[in-house]
Amino acid sequence: MQQRPFVWGDWDDYSREDVTTSRNIPRRSTLVLLRGDQELGRIVADTRSAQIQAFMDLGL
Repeated sequence: MQQRPFVWGDWDDYSREDVTTSRNIPRRSTLVLLRGDQELGRIVADTRSAQIQAFMDLGL
């Protein structure tokens, strides 16, 4: 399996910060996939393993 950098941000700490507001992240349970400054996709409130795996594979 290829390694991927992963950045964890806690909504309670970052909900009003530029990193969140500039990307219009609406709520907790949001995954955003970036390549540089380009957003490749996002998942909001989806907990299905297959969906998350397919989403993460977009970054490869």
